[in-house]
Amino acid sequence: MIFRAITKSEFNWLSLVFLILLGALWGANPSFSKALALAGLSPFSVVFWQTLGAGILLLIICLIKGVKLKVDVKHIVYFSFMGVVGIDVSYITLVYTAEKLSAGYVSILILFSPMLTYTLALLLRMEPLIRVRALGIAVGLAGAAILVLPEGSIPSEELRPIAMLAFITPLGYAAGNVFADIARPKDSDNVALAMGTMFAAAFGALIGCLIDNSFHQVWLDFGHIDILLILFIFSTSIAFIIFYSIIKMAGAVYLGQVGYLVTVFGVCWGILFFSEKPSVWLWLAAFLIAGGVALVNFGGTEKAGRTSQNVR
Repeated sequence: MIFRAITKSEFNWLSLVFLILLGALWGANPSFSKALALAGLSPFSVVFWQTLGAGILLLIICLIKGVKLKVDVKHIVYFSFMGVVGIDVSYITLVYTAEKLSAGYVSILILFSPMLTYTLALLLRMEPLIRVRALGIAVGLAGAAILVLPEGSIPSEELRPIAMLAFITPLGYAAGNVFADIARPKDSDNVALAMGTMFAAAFGALIGCLIDNSFHQVWLDFGHIDILLILFIFSTSIAFIIFYSIIKMAGAVYLGQVGYLVTVFGVCWGILFFSEKPSVWLWLAAFLIAGGVALVNFGGTEKAGRTSQNVR
């Protein structure tokens, strides 16, 4: 009802403000991850608390909205894959690699996800081969090559394996995007699906914590690390609210533009908080990957613009 009192001009501005805020919040993920990893938290612990906190907030939203929560085989399969592959694998890799690489580097890699999504869709014959998009993939791959191959693109040669490992993050996002398209339970609420995904991810990360004995007990010796972790949880939770607000106001295709903002903010947060100095190679890679994503996003039908439930 509230949006009926908002003029079209105000509506557009509100959508833009929300898009920028979401880009800033998601762009902060690599910096939050890097800071927490440098403080000594394991990737499993970081992801556990992040997803558990987001899951609890989404559950509260579902209860307030009166959403019927469904737990059947299809939903469990969906939650498990999206939580473990789309969230755990991607986020744990992000935290692990962000500690050793720059936050800006990891932020640029996140932008690579749409191209990998289209590539997987092609391999699974879910999408037709479109020349403009194929060109976008080629341009994006050139940018990815610049990220890992030239001397000076990464801090040291010893980090090259870590730099290549970091590509698991956008690959996990892409796998989640494709799975969400083909296995999404019908007539299910978006917030409820995201909530189940977060709880599944939290459970998977908890198992990882218990296996490597790295569970972080926030209630013991509460300090600055725990404050930072709570801020990360709130950032993730608020991003979820903004995410669905944008979809409601402007649609998923409009929301797809947030990837560019995530990269810009991610690099800027790295410069601000860690005094990172992005190399010429990093900027060139960012330009090529952004160009590739633009070709992939705008080179086909609206179907390619759909957005998954993942939090970046």
